[in-house]
Amino acid sequence: MSKLEIFRKQQALRATVGNRPLMHSAASPDAVAQILSVEPDYVRLSSFSYFEAISLTAADHSNEALRLINKLEQGFDTARLDDMLQKCQRDVIGAIASPLGLGKLLAVHDRVGGNVTTIHNANQDIYAREMDKYKRAEYTDAPNSQGEKFSGDGKKSVGSKFTKSQLDGEDHLIDGYTLDRIKGSESSPDHIVSTSAFHKDGGFMLPTERKADFGTDTDNLISTRRDINISMSDDDKREWVDRKSNGRKITNEDHFNIKKPQLEAAVQRGEKAAEKHEPTLSEKAEFYTKNAATTGVNEGLKMGTQQAFGLLMVEIFSSALEEIKDVYKNGQQSDSVLDELSLRLKRLGTRVASKWENLIEGFSGGFISGFISNALTMLINMFVTTGKRAVRMIREGVFSLLKAMKMMVFPPENLTFAQVAHEALKLLAVGGVVIGGVALEEMVEKLIMSVPLLVPIAPVLTAVLVGAMTALCMTFVCYLIDKMDLLGVIKAERNKATLNGLDAQIDEKVKNSHVIIEDIEKYLLEA
Repeated sequence: MSKLEIFRKQQALRATVGNRPLMHSAASPDAVAQILSVEPDYVRLSSFSYFEAISLTAADHSNEALRLINKLEQGFDTARLDDMLQKCQRDVIGAIASPLGLGKLLAVHDRVGGNVTTIHNANQDIYAREMDKYKRAEYTDAPNSQGEKFSGDGKKSVGSKFTKSQLDGEDHLIDGYTLDRIKGSESSPDHIVSTSAFHKDGGFMLPTERKADFGTDTDNLISTRRDINISMSDDDKREWVDRKSNGRKITNEDHFNIKKPQLEAAVQRGEKAAEKHEPTLSEKAEFYTKNAATTGVNEGLKMGTQQAFGLLMVEIFSSALEEIKDVYKNGQQSDSVLDELSLRLKRLGTRVASKWENLIEGFSGGFISGFISNALTMLINMFVTTGKRAVRMIREGVFSLLKAMKMMVFPPENLTFAQVAHEALKLLAVGGVVIGGVALEEMVEKLIMSVPLLVPIAPVLTAVLVGAMTALCMTFVCYLIDKMDLLGVIKAERNKATLNGLDAQIDEKVKNSHVIIEDIEKYLLEA
């Protein structure tokens, strides 16, 4: 049924008003007949204020009805646009003060690879904490679980005892990689799987004593010429043997006369030894869980502070703008400037203080999203290393996702599922815009810094410009989603508003009709 048909039906229904007469009981049927037979007194009628307000006659004029419907629809669209522009004003302030303002300051503490060291990142020499970084002394100079050290104790060191165990009666030994017989004094014990490689593959998770256990395991040791040991350094043996080091035209295999079968056998032995010492699956899980929880609390506090501070700034600036508008429209309320300023500040403070529940809600939402985004960042870094900006983008993305999920799981009252889904879609889209704004920041800041005079204020100027652009884009994206109206939500709301407007107009006409009849009755009685 079209809006026009609905309007006609409602108009006819309200015109009949059931079986009730349109006049008070004081008017008899004879009086009605008398009224209908009397020629109207147009002079008297023109004196009534309601006479010119009657726009619809008893007959149904379709064009006029359509104009009325179009007018009501336009009013709905105008009111919605005004609300969107009002929200845009708040979003501009929020975008500058929240994720792109204070968020930029907090982002200084973000790290490449996130806040938890992962095996993938360690293999890229990226560590979240100083204590996680590779320190050779922890493997070679620290005592193991038996109180022994690989080096540092002279002849009592594990390294010295291992070399001595390889010597023959003439203080010679067989090089494990070349099978050449060399002097013991020209050799050194080599870690087949280097302590650096072991550390990157999970050794950083172990306590120092466990690291020293690996460093002193003779199953991972082999005697070789000192120059070979130095050339290998911490490199993977299989890669090193085929490499052309120091600008040579021949490989290390040919230069050092390495026997590949012996090297391969040694590497396999070292890998088995490393497997014995590497952290177990449960130890890895404990390391990741413990560190994700610890750093997650810190990230939660950062994100919660960011959101609460952003909301606070929005309320302060929005309230200040309202006070300025009020002064412009209504003038001062006090005689002196100081009294006026004091009055306005008190009112602003009261208005901001009344929003404390919103601040708490913003902080709690930010804390949860910060905690979750930290864990998600850690999971991503198990496979791919994230940059500092990516860490921030993940944080903002998770925050938007959680807001959308909250909208779906705990929808506001009196909203249909379609309306909730429509609003959740806008929250996700807005989150995407914020992520895009974060990605745009670096480009804009570099562009601003290309102007020498703007270098000192480049970070602040970037936050303001990108924040404002992001807020405008957020409004535009929400407008497009409303325009597309994929779920038919806006159409339904427009129809409902139009019908409510028609109802109000009809009610007003019926009310005016009763007033007219009452005035006519009085006129007849007076006559």
